[in-house]
Amino acid sequence: MPSPEPEPGLLPKIYTGGRRGWVIGLVALGLGQAALGAVSAWTLTQLRAGSPWPMAVVIVSIVAAAVAFGGLRVEERIVAERLGQDYVRDVRRDLVQAELTPGSRTHIGITVARTTNDLSSVRNWVSQGVGPLAAGIPLILGSVVGLTIIDPFLGLGFLFPLGVLAAVMAPWARTAYQRSRSLRRARGRMATRIADTVGAAQGIIAARGAGRELGHIDSASDVVVDRAVDRSAIVGLIRAGGTVAAMLATLAVAAVGVIRGIDPAVTMAAMAIAGIASTPIIDIGRIVEYRQTYLAACAVLGPALADAARRRAEYEQAREAASSALMPDGADAPGLVHVAIPGLTHAPLRANAGARIRLTGDDPGAPLRLMRRVVGLDATPSGVADEIWVGGENLRAVAPARGRALVGLATRDTVFERGSLRRALRYRRPDLDEETALAALEGVGLSVDPFPDGLRTVLRSGGEPLTTDERARLALARAIYGEPPLLLVADLDRDLDEEGRARLERILAGYPGVVVLTGSDELARALGAEEFRVEATPVLVAPDGRAPDGDD
Repeated sequence: MPSPEPEPGLLPKIYTGGRRGWVIGLVALGLGQAALGAVSAWTLTQLRAGSPWPMAVVIVSIVAAAVAFGGLRVEERIVAERLGQDYVRDVRRDLVQAELTPGSRTHIGITVARTTNDLSSVRNWVSQGVGPLAAGIPLILGSVVGLTIIDPFLGLGFLFPLGVLAAVMAPWARTAYQRSRSLRRARGRMATRIADTVGAAQGIIAARGAGRELGHIDSASDVVVDRAVDRSAIVGLIRAGGTVAAMLATLAVAAVGVIRGIDPAVTMAAMAIAGIASTPIIDIGRIVEYRQTYLAACAVLGPALADAARRRAEYEQAREAASSALMPDGADAPGLVHVAIPGLTHAPLRANAGARIRLTGDDPGAPLRLMRRVVGLDATPSGVADEIWVGGENLRAVAPARGRALVGLATRDTVFERGSLRRALRYRRPDLDEETALAALEGVGLSVDPFPDGLRTVLRSGGEPLTTDERARLALARAIYGEPPLLLVADLDRDLDEEGRARLERILAGYPGVVVLTGSDELARALGAEEFRVEATPVLVAPDGRAPDGDD
C-alpha cells in the first residue's frame, strides 16, 4: 500500500502464537475453495455430448461442490472473526494497561474513542481484511493456474483487469487514508467534547446551559458528518473498482474463449472458475478501505502504545534501581517512614510509628503530588531516584501485594472501580479475612443496612448509589483495613459530614502507624500534627510538547 505505515512493533503482531494456526487455516480454506472450483469446472465439461458421466451424476456433483464451497466460506468467516477478535483483545488489553501505567494523562473521551472506533477499525482489517486476503489470494492464484492450464490466453485475460485495478488502487488508497485520518480526528474531538459535557452535566443544568452545549455537540457532529460523507465518496469508488474488475475478469474470460474458438463447454467451465474467483476480487475494494481506516487508527494507537511501553520500561527500571538502593541510616527501625522525593521534598520526611504529619506548601497542589508519587500514581521522572522506605522495606522495590500492605490511601472524591461493595472494601487487601474488613467498615460508621443487597450492592459510575459522605467513609475503611504502617489521608474531611469528621479525628488519633495528611487546620490541630513543607514541581507534559490528554 502507498499509505504511510505505522512504525513496526508498536502494535501486536498478527502472525504469532495461536493466531498462526488460524492464518494457516485461512490459507488452507482458500486452497480448498480453489480446488472445489477446479473440480466444479471440470465437472461442467462433462455436460457436453459424449461424456461417460450420467447427467444426474454430473448435476449432483456440481451441487455437492457448490454446497461444500459454501461450507468453506462459512468456516472462513468464522476463522477470520476469531483471528480479528483475538487480535483486538490483545490491543484492547494494551490500551487499558496503558491507562493503568503511572504517568498516563489521556482524556477519558479519547480513551473511549480508541477502545471503540479505533479498535473497530483494527478488527475490521484483521477479520475482514487479513482473513479474506489469506483465503482469497490462494483462491485467485489457483484460479489463474487453472485458467492458464486450459489456455494461457484465458489466464492473461483474467489477470488484465486485475492489473488495471491494482494500478488505480494506489492513488485511491492514499486519498482514502487521508480522509480516514481526517474523519478520525473529528470523531476524537467530538468524543472529547461529549465526555467533558457529560462530566459537567450538573453545572450545565444548574446554569441552564443545556441548549448551548447541545449546539456545540451539533457543531462537532456536523464536522463528523461532513468528513464521513467526504470519505464515503472515495470508499464507494474503491468498492466499485473491485466489483468492476471482477465483472471485467469474467467477461474477459468469456471473450477469450469465443475469440480463441475454445469448446463452449470448456469456455463455460473457465467462466465458472472466473466467477468463483470473483468473490475475493470484489472484496479487494472493501479490503483496501479497511486497510486505510486501520492505518489511520494505527497512526494514533501506535504512538499511544509506544508511550505506554516507554513508561512501563521506566517504571521497571526504577524498580530495578530501587532494589539495589542502599537503605538510609536508621530506616530499618520498626514502623519508621523515610520519604525523599527530589523536587518535592527539601529534606527527607522521617517519622516513627504514631507520628502525625501534615503536608503544606506554597503550591496547594504540591502536597497531593507528593502523595501521588509515594503510592506510584505519578511516574518518577527519568533520572530521578525516589527513596521511600517503610519499616526498612523499599516501597519502590517490593512486590505489588507487599506494597498494598505497607501503604493505605484515602482521598477526597475517591472514584471506585465497578463491582460489589464487598469487593471495593477488600480491594486493597483481598488476602485478609472478611471479618477484619467488616470491622473496618463498622469503625468508620458506614452501615450497609439501607441497601437491599447489603455488601453485594454493585457500585457503578464511580461509587453510586453511595452518597459523598458514604464514599469517603468507604475510602477510609479501605485505607485502614489491615493497618498499613503508612496511612495517607488527602482532604478527606471535606467529604464527610460532622459526625464523620469527628470519627475521622478519633480514628487518626488512635492509628498505630504514621499518618500523613492534608486537610483543614482544625483537624491538624486536633491531631497535634507536625507540619512538613512540600516544594512546588512543574506539571509534566508529553515528550512532544502536546497537551498530555490531547489526541491526533
